[in-house]
Amino acid sequence: MSLSQRDITPLAGQLEHTLSTGLLPPDVTGWGSQLLQRLRQPVRVAVTGAPGTGKSALIDMLLGRVVIGRTAAGLPVEICYGPEEQVVFDTPAGTRRQQAGCLADTAVPPDALRVRQHLPDLRLRAHSFCEIPLAGPPGRQQDTLQQAAAMADIILWCSETFPEAEQALWSAMPDSTKDHSFLVLTMADRQIMRGILPGLIQSLEPVAAEEFLGVYPVAAIQGLTAQTAGAPAEDLWRSSGGRQLAEDVQRQIGLGRASDADQAELLIRQFGGPLPADAPPPPAASPAAVPPAPAASLAAALDQLQSGAEDMLAQAEAAGGPQAGPVLAHCMDLIRGLTASLETLPGSAAVSAARDAAQDGEELLMLCQLEQDEDAAIDAVTLLFQLKKELAEVPPG
Repeated sequence: MSLSQRDITPLAGQLEHTLSTGLLPPDVTGWGSQLLQRLRQPVRVAVTGAPGTGKSALIDMLLGRVVIGRTAAGLPVEICYGPEEQVVFDTPAGTRRQQAGCLADTAVPPDALRVRQHLPDLRLRAHSFCEIPLAGPPGRQQDTLQQAAAMADIILWCSETFPEAEQALWSAMPDSTKDHSFLVLTMADRQIMRGILPGLIQSLEPVAAEEFLGVYPVAAIQGLTAQTAGAPAEDLWRSSGGRQLAEDVQRQIGLGRASDADQAELLIRQFGGPLPADAPPPPAASPAAVPPAPAASLAAALDQLQSGAEDMLAQAEAAGGPQAGPVLAHCMDLIRGLTASLETLPGSAAVSAARDAAQDGEELLMLCQLEQDEDAAIDAVTLLFQLKKELAEVPPG
């Protein structure tokens, strides 16, 4: 079970108790309060773009069922957890109209300002979706996008071709937002039929390398069909582009939850005493960071760390330079992979010293993650190589 699916209420409760002691330095108190807020709310995934770019279809695809359909009519729509299926419409008068069922099957009141859809989907305990349409003159679109950046943890920008006007809007977003955002080329099936998809992706890759985590061509209707088919349709799910996007979005959600939990545990250890007995264990490294077989020796674990760091630097260089978010996340994956390898080794003084050094390095890397800028990314990479050197000097025994 991933961290995003675990109950982290005990950890949040311990963090709240730590904050209530009044013993934390002022600069740490603000950080801790933000952590507590993030632990107690789902990761917010915003889906935005111009009207008619397939935002509703994309959310339906990620949910695996038709929830929004074609009824949103350009309104902001939030999809969140609730014990029963229920649609809530907010009106200009400040009132709320509630109706059982799904938005796709509901008539939208003409005076509705925004919509909230509650679903008894346990996945939505960990993350919510919010469709944010961009409409009106560029200035209004920019304001809407800034609001989305302020409230969202992850952004999916939907576009058929991501033209220069959209690129100009997006370029004003803060780097901290870009580091957790995806460019989704919707209606990819149309682009394939026109024979322009490969060229379009190639032309956008330099932009996406700087502005997004990646470019994802998706045929959302095909992806939704694959999800709702009576029999498994894994090939269609994969070829639609939906599976890759869903997996990578889920990975970002998991990384966000893991980072928050890690930082909360670090703060509690420093200022609040022992962690609660029923707190979740630290998250495991991502599959890419864990070796296919246990490391046979400390030297093998160090080689794994060295090669992983070198590969990451090569990828960053190919993408035009290090980007804080991906580099920091990759560094954390590498150090957790090292920790996982060390756990497979027989106990000895050398292995024990290596485990302690790896734990210290992981805690320092958590502090780097607080900055989320280029200097922090450089510090994180430097930390990896310093850790390798330190571990290489551990005497055998």
